[in-house]
Amino acid sequence: MHWQRTFMHPMLANFDAPSREECTAARNISSTPQQALTLLNDPTFVEAARVLAEESIASRPSADFGAGLDTAYRRLLSRPPEDRERQSLEKLFEAQLAYYGAHPDDAKKLIAVGYHPAPASVDPARLAAWTSVTRVLLNLNETIVRY
Repeated sequence: MHWQRTFMHPMLANFDAPSREECTAARNISSTPQQALTLLNDPTFVEAARVLAEESIASRPSADFGAGLDTAYRRLLSRPPEDRERQSLEKLFEAQLAYYGAHPDDAKKLIAVGYHPAPASVDPARLAAWTSVTRVLLNLNETIVRY
């Protein structure tokens, strides 16, 4: 991203980046709806979620959802998912897998976002469903704001 002193990229403004006109000793920490929209819709974050989904699938070649979810959680949050989180995300995964299985063109559109090419060896519906799960993980308050 190109950052000029006179113009701040809108994504940086959404995440409370300082203007760089003056030294900043401490940054404000906020969690706003604009940040959520940026994390869910900005092509950079959609691509980042897809690459994380690819890594989750590649690290656990079996179809075991739980093992891949453990990988994504450890990567983003440095902890395993709680049981209720695991159940909720597995329901989301199953629903997304059913949707993208029935709508392969939508799956291909989602995994085509960004510059990093999607692997041809992975089922597009499965990768799109995993991308939906990792987009949720990237949008967690715990992921955005480290305490």
